[in-house]
Amino acid sequence: MKIFILLFIFLASLWSAQIDDFASTVDYKRDYNTALKIAKQENKMLMLVVVADYCPWSKKFENKTLKNDSVSTLINENFIPVIIDKHRDEGSYPKMYKSPLIPAIFFIDPSSEQSVHKSLSYTKKRELIYTIDEAIKLFKVKQND
Repeated sequence: MKIFILLFIFLASLWSAQIDDFASTVDYKRDYNTALKIAKQENKMLMLVVVADYCPWSKKFENKTLKNDSVSTLINENFIPVIIDKHRDEGSYPKMYKSPLIPAIFFIDPSSEQSVHKSLSYTKKRELIYTIDEAIKLFKVKQND
């Protein structure tokens, strides 16, 4: 029994390190409140990415879509990105963004903390770029109201 517990703890620590490694590689924040504060200061939308380290679709989304150079540049120019683990970071971000589907992206207006646009489930590079463009347009419209 001790072996199973030790193995579980070891595997859990490996999973938790993956999201932190990804965040540092693409310059995403890991804390929702810190990212929100920066988004307010810079008047940029917060891009909340909800994943789970155990989910193969989340890993594929991170590695194939979010790490793409053109996608990464577009995100870092227009948003304050934050990535959280659906389960591990539970309680450190608003419950309204706990998605039943992962990966999920919420584009959040920093002044109201309301979602302007969202994307649920795995998306490819082209689809995400379209979604990002839509979120930017919606945010600009909302700011002009």
